[in-house]
Amino acid sequence: MLRVALALSILALSCGCALAGIDETYVRPDGLPSWSDVYKKFFGNNEFGRSYAVVIGVGDYDIYPKLDAPAADAVRMRDFLRDDAGFDYIVTLTDERASRSRIETLMEKTLPKLVGTNDRFLLYFSGHGETRKLASDSKRGYLILKPAGKEDWDEMLDMPRVMQWAENVGQSRHSLFILDACFSGLAAGQAKGSVRDQTISRLSQPAHQLVTAGVENELSFAVQGESLFTKAFIEAARGTRRPAPDGVASLSEIMLDVGRSIDEYRSNSGMKQRMSPRQYLLNVRNNAGEFFFLQKERLEKKDAGTGASRKPDDPTPKGADGQPERKMSGGDNARGPQRVTLERETTFFDQATGKPLLWFSRVNLDYEFFDGPGFHPRTGEKLLPFGSEEAKKFEKQNAERADAIRKEKEQLERSRAEREARDAAAKEVLAKKQEEERKSREVEAARASEAGQRCDELAANPNDKNKASGGVSFAVLKSQASEAVKSCEIATRQAPNELRFKYQLARALQFSDRTRAFALFQELVSKRYPASYDNLGWMHLTDKNNPAQAVTMFRAGVQVGDVDSMVSLAEMVDRGQATPANPSETKMELCRRASELGHVGAAQCYQAEVVKLEQTEKERVQKLEQQKVMMEVIGTVLQTVTKR
Repeated sequence: MLRVALALSILALSCGCALAGIDETYVRPDGLPSWSDVYKKFFGNNEFGRSYAVVIGVGDYDIYPKLDAPAADAVRMRDFLRDDAGFDYIVTLTDERASRSRIETLMEKTLPKLVGTNDRFLLYFSGHGETRKLASDSKRGYLILKPAGKEDWDEMLDMPRVMQWAENVGQSRHSLFILDACFSGLAAGQAKGSVRDQTISRLSQPAHQLVTAGVENELSFAVQGESLFTKAFIEAARGTRRPAPDGVASLSEIMLDVGRSIDEYRSNSGMKQRMSPRQYLLNVRNNAGEFFFLQKERLEKKDAGTGASRKPDDPTPKGADGQPERKMSGGDNARGPQRVTLERETTFFDQATGKPLLWFSRVNLDYEFFDGPGFHPRTGEKLLPFGSEEAKKFEKQNAERADAIRKEKEQLERSRAEREARDAAAKEVLAKKQEEERKSREVEAARASEAGQRCDELAANPNDKNKASGGVSFAVLKSQASEAVKSCEIATRQAPNELRFKYQLARALQFSDRTRAFALFQELVSKRYPASYDNLGWMHLTDKNNPAQAVTMFRAGVQVGDVDSMVSLAEMVDRGQATPANPSETKMELCRRASELGHVGAAQCYQAEVVKLEQTEKERVQKLEQQKVMMEVIGTVLQTVTKR
């Protein structure tokens, strides 16, 4: 079922714009504790290996209603798995980057090779779900990707396919599929059992499970751009509202807490619609355990309270004397450095001594500040003290950076103005060229025979620069292909050296005799007839299943100035079936060139790419402004400091 968004308790479909998406892979740095390290620390052995995850969020739909929450949900889930759950390897895909081919590659090739017998695997999806009623009166669930239209089942991820992916990583000790979508048609068994009769040894046995936000005819709700289900799941796994008594949050406990949180929201907001999270077994055999998360802070408090002795391989940190490190008041182990949000009254260092009061991590001039020494909690990088010398260095760099920001913004504005001027000039040149071509076609048509005129009227390609008439689309040609073949056969016999008639004959033959059409296109390519390259390329792709040869044809067509070949090569680049050999082969540049030469579809493609580029530039300007504001805040604080 479709998802909806709630804002201020008002139900509305979310139509916010989203970016093209992200495709990033996180690999935990060496030396940074992982989930299995935490397991070993508190339970004395290490039954688990590495933890892998694929996180997907799709909200910027082409046909289905757009959603604000999924892409942000995916980022929140990634951050939780990385920073709290200690996952070692996380691939995050959102919106346009969450393509079927990319996901298939991960689940068919990449992850099955990486995931081992003692590893853990998690897949998260947030977006629209749909239920399809089959002829057998059964149902099948689908996860909807960005380009899918209504009933475009081949553009969606069906649940049998998801179950096959579960088998591909079935060698793992634990696997969990979290689907923040509502539908029915799952080929999985309902999970049953109590909650608190779970020991760590039982939970650690093999487990392969799947959870959904709801069932068919229900809605997965979002509030202020955040999914209720995903928020409740992360809070339950983290123990934000109700920490697990023993610091171990099993999936059953999490789902119980998720249901309780959703019911509380429905009660407090007056929401009438139901939302029924479900838990399933992916494999009825070899499923005695249960996926679980460790709540480190709770485990540390419990461990400190019981004073339980550890096994000989205890990784508890030791001091220089070989004894366990001292604990802070309250019994907790000394915590790591905490992030500090800068305020105008923030003090960076002791003004009298220059002794640092804050420590920092820096990438270029992007600072993150912390309240003590140690290591960055995500990257493992050692934190540096921010003393008076660093302040002097920053003030100098601040001025240089402010000047660089100003210059970069000016350059972005110049680029935009130049692009608009170039596009306007190109349109003027195109209009003049089209008028000249129109007059030339009129003269040519007056000389043509009746059969030639009919061939031109019925089969000319609108984007063929050698055409003698306006041309017809492929769809229109299909309805009149038989008549077009007859006229073009006569025209070709009357004027055997006129390649235009032979091309239009081959174009019409694609609906009745593709073998002959292929041979004619090959002959035309050998004679360098521009429009034929695109047709031959697509026949290599569709009839011969040879994408490499298709790309070769499109590139050759681009070289002779065929606009259809430019658009086709752009499409192959967009599909990932061709890699740009140089800047002129980017999708934007190919569409721009084709647009300037009169291709209508290319003009739409180019405008879409310009919108994406301008959005990227806008975000860059916003980032520069944010950097500038941060530097101004720090600069304001430093103005009160005595220069040393």
